[in-house]
Amino acid sequence: MKVAANGVERFVKDPPPGVRAVLVYGPDTGKVLEFAKRIARTAVENLDDPFNVCELDGDDASSDPARLSDEMHARSLMGGRRLVRLRNATDKTSDAVVNALDGDTGDTLLVIEGGDLKPSGGLRKLFEAKREDIAALACYADTGRDLATMVRETLSAGGVKIEPDAERFLVEHLGSDRMASRMEVEKLTLLAGEGQTIDLDLVVSAIGDSAALDIDALIAAAAEGRPDAILSGLDRAFRQGEASVRIIRMAITYFQRLHLARARMADGRNPADAVKSLRPPVFFRTADAMARQLQRWDLRSLASALARLGEAEIRCKTTGYPDEAECGQAMIDVARLAVMAGRRAGARH
Repeated sequence: MKVAANGVERFVKDPPPGVRAVLVYGPDTGKVLEFAKRIARTAVENLDDPFNVCELDGDDASSDPARLSDEMHARSLMGGRRLVRLRNATDKTSDAVVNALDGDTGDTLLVIEGGDLKPSGGLRKLFEAKREDIAALACYADTGRDLATMVRETLSAGGVKIEPDAERFLVEHLGSDRMASRMEVEKLTLLAGEGQTIDLDLVVSAIGDSAALDIDALIAAAAEGRPDAILSGLDRAFRQGEASVRIIRMAITYFQRLHLARARMADGRNPADAVKSLRPPVFFRTADAMARQLQRWDLRSLASALARLGEAEIRCKTTGYPDEAECGQAMIDVARLAVMAGRRAGARH
């Protein structure tokens, strides 16, 4: 069965009793590892237990299918449930998995970790079929809501609170990989200390050198009509592991807010008041820059920028398309639109 997106958290916390194998896959390797471990711990407390836990690599299972089957059909010598973890699984592993699930596997749980598997591949077709005893769980990049939930749960576990503006800034500037994001939040927990409240200054100082801040600078360069700053900013972001589609999505969000603020200026507000009216509030350290950018752009130019970024997002998601090159070209095109919009604004004044 295929676990629905709105049921993932519930499934990870408490898999249905009849499930004997789970495929956790997707492009977010950090989330794949986190969810796989959490599911595994519903079967055994200690993932390093030498008696009740067996860990295999996908290549091992492909080259020796009988071994995976043997481990699935083995019985615990010490009592309790057994766990078999299959790491780095690919579609080449699917035959071995089918063989391992044949017959009575007792109380053994099989947890498989895969990458960005194709829907037509053997593993996904097997686990997404209408069977109640096996399940597939996809792991994609976190949305803002996912990140906010993770931040609150992680901080709560460490006995730490966070101020609303600090949480908002943190969620907006965490990376696209779940493992890296959780490490940033855990670092904040240690910096604050149990029983303390995290404020905005602590968050900014703790993640001030993150790739997300580089993306902010990159988007600002595009909004201010500085195409010369695009390629160097993209190079830094890509070297730090940022994905093209995440950069484009952040740019789309930013320009949507610019568009909304510019529309409110048409109702008679000045740039600063238009920025202040946005919800959630604009981070105060970037509000002045956004107000300056609004004096450059008009609604028509912003609509063109959003259309170009939307086109880039679709292309970046297309298999085989040179996504990093498309991301760079789109940001340069937006910066050029800003230059032209600025010239028109200057001519009007």
